[in-house]
Amino acid sequence: MNDLASIPLLQAIGWALLHSLWQGALLALLAAVALRLTRYRSAELRYAITSGTLGLLVLAFAGTLLWVSGGGDPLPAVDAVLIVPVGEGSGIGGWIPRLRFILGPWIPWLFLAWILGFSLRVAQMGRAVAWLYGPCLGSLQPPPAEWLARFEALRVRSQVRIPVRLGLSDQVDSLVVLGWLKPVVLMPAAALMALSPEGLEALLTHELAHIRRGDFLANILQTFAEALLFYHPAVWWLSRRIRQEREHCCDDAAVQACGDPILYASALAWLEELRIHPKPIPVLAPAASGGRLMFRIQRLLHPRTTQSPVSPVAALIPALLLVATLGAATLSASGPTKPAQTAGPVEMDFSKIRVKHQPEAPAYPPEAKAQRIQGTVVVVVTIDVDGKVTDAKAISGPAELHPCAVDYAKSWEFDPARVKGKPVPARFKLTMPFRLK
Repeated sequence: MNDLASIPLLQAIGWALLHSLWQGALLALLAAVALRLTRYRSAELRYAITSGTLGLLVLAFAGTLLWVSGGGDPLPAVDAVLIVPVGEGSGIGGWIPRLRFILGPWIPWLFLAWILGFSLRVAQMGRAVAWLYGPCLGSLQPPPAEWLARFEALRVRSQVRIPVRLGLSDQVDSLVVLGWLKPVVLMPAAALMALSPEGLEALLTHELAHIRRGDFLANILQTFAEALLFYHPAVWWLSRRIRQEREHCCDDAAVQACGDPILYASALAWLEELRIHPKPIPVLAPAASGGRLMFRIQRLLHPRTTQSPVSPVAALIPALLLVATLGAATLSASGPTKPAQTAGPVEMDFSKIRVKHQPEAPAYPPEAKAQRIQGTVVVVVTIDVDGKVTDAKAISGPAELHPCAVDYAKSWEFDPARVKGKPVPARFKLTMPFRLK
């Protein structure tokens, strides 16, 4: 496992996975607020919000991976001293390095778990593609000539510019779109006998809307995002909403084309009744039976009254509140500390000390390096009213690392510590992790 931990790409992926947890939670929160604000707006807008959020989550993961790979790795480099001074209190400067130090040994296991889950998801995608382009497409039969003419007229009316094939298949029990550059609409043979010509035309218009919007390609990209971030609940929630809003968009297009929501809703209901033994259709292929069918029918028959437009910018309110809260917490943390009832230096947390200059980390002590000595040294630092270091003393950690830690602490420069606006001498603790790869 130590050999795996030494692979830079593995480390970068592991830390990107960890960062994606809070990134996904924050983006999902913003998406939920935006969807709430736009619940009476068009399905196209909600589809754009959910799709854009999922895309941002993937970009955030990729950006974090590139950042860590480019030198932003929180773990120490080879033969370097990673000295991250942190306060002994609960400030942000204290818990983040400790958290990284705790999670560091688990990165190889996290990577192995992710690569296993990702491989299984990709294998499922491959199996779905093999079924769609194998047995499913191989069972294609030409429909009656009358329906070929009707379908071509529907294609022109739906403004689909590329040629589209229509065929009957015994492998599907619902209308399905397959392909992007050379799309095919698969239709169960029972639909020709059970549905009225007008209802079947409305359903075909729904499938042509999928083709016009490029939903087959969007579905593939979405499924890959699900495989990449399969562990994140936000991804599955967003994917479910994307597919739901995608069907709503095509439902609206079908109703607009046929002009009768009752006719279209009835066709959806009849199509569902034909599925006595529903066959699972891979999510890669948009189908007329996708989404929550009953909810779709209710939405068509009982449309909600559109409220006054709400600006999508309002979805940034949570982010602004988050920034304001963090700012208030920072100001609070940097506020004055009550002086101790002694004439000596005021005991303070490092998070409340402003650093004027932090020198470069020193070279690893040669003797300690030769003996592979590692550890964390805690140094008590005392500064005067001008912020100059007057004393530094190591109180814990390997003795071989004490001189290096003390000398390094004395080379720092600080702004004066203040209590009620007045500079005072202060004492605080620095923790310095010494690590060898």
